Amino acid sequence: MKELSKRQLDKYYCSYFLDEISKEGQLKLLNSKVLVIGAGGLASSNISYLMSIGINTLGVVDFDKVSLNNLPRQIIYDENDIGESKVDLLKKKFANKNSDTTLKTYCLKLDKDNAEEIFKGYDIVLDCVDNFDTTFIINDVCLKLGIPLVSAGVSGFKGQVMMITKDSKHDFKSLFSNYPKVTEEDRAKDRGVFPLAVAIVSNIQCIEALKYLLGIGKPLIDEVLVIDTIKMSFEKFKI
Repeated sequence: MKELSKRQLDKYYCSYFLDEISKEGQLKLLNSKVLVIGAGGLASSNISYLMSIGINTLGVVDFDKVSLNNLPRQIIYDENDIGESKVDLLKKKFANKNSDTTLKTYCLKLDKDNAEEIFKGYDIVLDCVDNFDTTFIINDVCLKLGIPLVSAGVSGFKGQVMMITKDSKHDFKSLFSNYPKVTEEDRAKDRGVFPLAVAIVSNIQCIEALKYLLGIGKPLIDEVLVIDTIKMSFEKFKI
């Protein structure tokens, strides 16, 4: 794609009117490939906006089914979807979202044996999972293949976002590999999460990915952005 079509000029003018994006930047997005790991709370907003803004190829990996307690924060699903495969639902719900975007879904549990083959060809990966074991796999494969990773997480009213590239001095695994093993009992005690905190953190995660694809701004490399929605504070910490 060398230039925007008449239809795309009309569709994306709110974006390319920004000097930081321009028509050249919109073309970059229309030729970019993004992989989202997870189809839950953080992923819901990411998937919606990445498709709306015209990402060329959007991949989504998840093996889970919709449950009732997903609905307050996983806003792309509704009560009629309970018990259904999340990625199968995405294909139905987003079939007519944006003809400029190809949605590729992977209904499987990501592991060290299948991750590398899935990741190949994508320009950036968004970690939207809720456990360290899977994030460590994502971290390792992204570093091996040289694919940038935007990782985010939310607990309670707080969340954090960070970016890891092949040039990062620190990666997710080096920061958290000594974290105590989380048991299912621990997870059951720590399931509280404020849905709107998820929305804020996921939008910031998406912005970081788009900044990287566009080559604008300062990415959160070797920094962690911590968001506290009770204090309504945003703090960046050097790693």
